[in-house]
Amino acid sequence: MRLAPLPSATDLRSVSKLRLAAIDRLLLLAFLAVAVLGTATSCLMVNDGAVFVAAQWLGDAWDLYLRQVASRGLSVLLTFGPAWAARSLFGLSSGTFIVLAHALYFAVPLAFWGLIRAIEPHPAFARLYLAISMVLVYFPSELIVGIGLWMIWAALLASPGRRGSQAALATLGLGIAMVFTHPATILMTVLYTAVGAALSFSGRPFPPRTWLAAAAMVVLLTVGYLATSTLLPSTNPTIVRAWAENGSSYIDPWWMLATIGRSPMLAALWLLLLVPGANALGLRWQATPAAVLAIAAFGLWFAVNGVTQITWITTRHAAVHVLALALALAVTTPAAAWTAQASRALGLYAAIVVAAALSYGVDMTLLEHYVEHRLAPGYVDAEALRDPTWPPQRQPATFERVVFKWSAGADYVRDVVVPDYDWYLLTLAFQSYFLSDRTAVLFHRISEAGWVPFECPPVRRALAQPHDERDTAFLRFILDTGYCVDAR
Repeated sequence: MRLAPLPSATDLRSVSKLRLAAIDRLLLLAFLAVAVLGTATSCLMVNDGAVFVAAQWLGDAWDLYLRQVASRGLSVLLTFGPAWAARSLFGLSSGTFIVLAHALYFAVPLAFWGLIRAIEPHPAFARLYLAISMVLVYFPSELIVGIGLWMIWAALLASPGRRGSQAALATLGLGIAMVFTHPATILMTVLYTAVGAALSFSGRPFPPRTWLAAAAMVVLLTVGYLATSTLLPSTNPTIVRAWAENGSSYIDPWWMLATIGRSPMLAALWLLLLVPGANALGLRWQATPAAVLAIAAFGLWFAVNGVTQITWITTRHAAVHVLALALALAVTTPAAAWTAQASRALGLYAAIVVAAALSYGVDMTLLEHYVEHRLAPGYVDAEALRDPTWPPQRQPATFERVVFKWSAGADYVRDVVVPDYDWYLLTLAFQSYFLSDRTAVLFHRISEAGWVPFECPPVRRALAQPHDERDTAFLRFILDTGYCVDAR
């Protein structure tokens, strides 16, 4: 009788990749909870996601909107392209399409997580990616794809068995792809390399193949960013203005501190990502188990009592820096040492994010009911409502809103929820249109300084294509009510 050959080391590593450790299962369950809550509440319909979804529904999404963000085209096509394809191929109702668009959008980070797990030489790569993704996904940031590609690149470089030619090919191929995601990947590369250099000088075993590849990646991404900005510019003047105004938010330390002031939960999340690497390295600054629990308790309070739409919008500005720093600390420590420190911290991190998603879900549900009760067949200007009136626009954040939002107004929905979500005046029209099964639109007038994502010529081209009466009326509304602009 012949005995079966013993499994090789490669086989054993492959089997281990299929197994999920307890912390991996916890992070995955937390992400799925965030995704289910976000899909159930149509979380993308109160921010930029409403524009992406509407463009896919109303016609040629590339012509209507996506070409305006062509320099980040890979990100938007990966996150919203599958739903656009489904809309083109199948006769979906608007309600089914909204659910499907959310589900496919949330599937993208999971796909990247799976790819990263398959190649990572250290468990920090996939765990940190999934952790950072779950706090980014309620706002459709191009960084979700950009960070995923960047983590794959960093994991390939850190693998001890990779040859120099493989590292060069990975840098070239993934760098070209990252060019079409988000320029903040340049900052991630610079910070990751700088922290790695500091750790190396102190005798820490940072992956040695990183230096030349990282320098090449910075050059490639910078040249690519300049090229795409020049060759693929947006012609929509309101988008150009918005990008110019927000471009410095990723390098402005005062703004990053301000985001924590608006949403103190973020301070706890960022510390919980950094603690495992710092503790495993034995740095002078150490967080005891009691300190970790105190940090988590602080974050949990503000996750329940202070999270608002602004939390998800501003998270991305500091997230790239924290992630690069956390990964640099992690990869210089043995996997077992880092995991021992990370399991508690990442478990608490996941609990905070799920609590924040639940709190946010309550607000989204209350907002939906508020809008539903004010819908009437046809098109209604929200500011023209008299009985009941539409509440005023959002005021600057107050201490009470940040610390205990539930008591920040006599009528929580009217005084807190609606003004906060009206920070995006434009999206109410899209939200109400799909919420009413395309029979009613409640909208705000857009000022000259406001963001208007559609250009009028593509809307006219979309109107010339076959549509049912409801979509035809909505396209005419976009043309007639200032919801589109002429190209610059």
